[in-house]
Amino acid sequence: MLETLIKKAGHECIFLPKFHCELNPIEMYWGWCKYRYREVPKKTFEDAKRCAEEQLDACPTEVIRRFINRSWRFMSAYRLSLTGKAAEWKIWRIQNCVGKFKRHRI
Repeated sequence: MLETLIKKAGHECIFLPKFHCELNPIEMYWGWCKYRYREVPKKTFEDAKRCAEEQLDACPTEVIRRFINRSWRFMSAYRLSLTGKAAEWKIWRIQNCVGKFKRHRI
């Protein structure tokens, strides 16, 4: 029913696999916000609510783009039939080695 309602509104509905947070950029965004929320001291419930809203709005667009790119890289690795550690290694290599060579013989 939810999928039908979304499609009638002219949008695309994509269901992501359960328990695969690396495929869902929303989970990465939520983790980013929770980390920063915990760093701020709060004395009252009103402070906590205000802080939660501030942290949810504080995530820069560039960081959100990185979360989306990371998810796409994991999807690409899984399409190549890489699993677990091999997929993580490929993602790490892409993120950390592109354009960072210090010598010409590498």
